[in-house]
Amino acid sequence: MAGTLISSLTQITQARLINLRWLSVLAMLAAALISPNILGSASLMPRLLAFATFIAAINACLHLAQVFNSGSSEGLPMFSPLIQLFFDLASWSSYIYLSGGASNPLISVFLPLVAIGAIVLGRAQAWLLGATAILTYSFLWRYHQPLAIADSQTATHLHLLGMWLVFVVSAIVVIWFILQMTRAVRERDTALAEAREQAIRNDWLISMGSLAAGAAHELSTPLATLSLLIDEWMDEAVLPDALRPDLGLMQRQVAACKQALTQLTQRAGHLRDGGADAPSDMALDTWLNGIVGAWQALHPRACIIGHYSEAFGHCSAPLDIPLERALTNLLDNADKANASQISLHGDIIGQHLALSIDDNGHGISAKELEAFASGTPIMSATGMGIGLLLSRTAIERLGGTLSLQARAAGGTRAHLDLPLPARSEAAT
Repeated sequence: MAGTLISSLTQITQARLINLRWLSVLAMLAAALISPNILGSASLMPRLLAFATFIAAINACLHLAQVFNSGSSEGLPMFSPLIQLFFDLASWSSYIYLSGGASNPLISVFLPLVAIGAIVLGRAQAWLLGATAILTYSFLWRYHQPLAIADSQTATHLHLLGMWLVFVVSAIVVIWFILQMTRAVRERDTALAEAREQAIRNDWLISMGSLAAGAAHELSTPLATLSLLIDEWMDEAVLPDALRPDLGLMQRQVAACKQALTQLTQRAGHLRDGGADAPSDMALDTWLNGIVGAWQALHPRACIIGHYSEAFGHCSAPLDIPLERALTNLLDNADKANASQISLHGDIIGQHLALSIDDNGHGISAKELEAFASGTPIMSATGMGIGLLLSRTAIERLGGTLSLQARAAGGTRAHLDLPLPARSEAAT
């Protein structure tokens, strides 16, 4: 992830250097076109126009190559910022050599090139570019094609005017480039921070999953013992009839726990096998009724009502253990809110599941809604609020969203929107 972001920032720098070169081409063309008015002769203009056109043609080829290579994660070697800046330095050096050397005020353009190099290059490359610019300036001081200007006073005035213009343009270019690079760096840093937070969250979830897997392993033996004892008691003829309903409830709840552990083990085995022999396609209504039924077995006194669209029977269920635990956590929260009735309303909108879980409990406060929106666990007398945070993470991992809101009639509504997998032809 970090390598991708850095590569993207490098490509942005390369593209901006190519775009910035068009400004250099325009400056070369403008200087060539006004040279007859300055020198009083048009003898210099043809070679300056030819040279500027040559640089424009090269930059056009680079621009096209950059466009065609934009989808690649690796840039072309000729797009290296060091090579591009050396090309700009060589271009301006040749242009200034043809037009008076160090006496040409355009030689000040070396300074913004060095400044940009100091921003985008490494330490050694920046010093190399700076040293090359100094040596080139020194070379042009002695070796160049002189300009023939008869009036020395006019030449001095034009030189000062040219220096001012070059300074204005250089200041604008440097400020623009620095602001653009600063914005790109901020965007990269923001993306890196988000990736780092996501990695921390994933590590935390993995740790929680490891703890849950360990707890499941430890629970398997006690559940088997309880199941065996209950079966033996149920077979006892001397067992009072008044105790049989309670033992039957215990038997159903232990069976629900064992089924959950068995399902967890089977799913984990499928993941280790790379998806081989994965659970077959399941209808959405069957999947949801199974989750609600297993939860109802553990909460026999809860009143839960489901209202589902007929399209549920024609849609595939997202077979995902964390998602199933998320739905169970939402039902648990509704039950812990002392709700006398829990209503499920499900519909299919496009290829998305829209499911609302309404309860008539004591409701949710504005402070708790704010904590949920910020990703902070909602502490309460009945729990630490981690289950709700895990539920949202599990749903968002599948591309869905989870929202909470207080109902006007009292209680809380938990609404989730989740993309559904396409149903296989064999299942239809």
